[in-house]
Amino acid sequence: MCGLIIQQNNKTKWILCENKSENKNEFKIDGHAFVKYQLTSKILYVVHSHYMEDCKPSQHDIDGCNEVDIPYLIVSYPQKEHYILEPV
Repeated sequence: MCGLIIQQNNKTKWILCENKSENKNEFKIDGHAFVKYQLTSKILYVVHSHYMEDCKPSQHDIDGCNEVDIPYLIVSYPQKEHYILEPV
């Protein structure tokens, strides 16, 4: 699962995105969709899940978070724990 939590017109919204990654252990949000939401709203979090793993960020997560300069909200499933990774 991956998506965005955005703020648009003073409302917080969840946007489910298709995972475009060919690697089952990573995620990739379509660049056009990402830019669309960057231009039309404020992206509060980039969200994705770690299935059958804890919510500790991977190096891929850390690099991506720092690259886009937006916090990552990582959810573990089925544990239902979460971790917020802030960009540095």
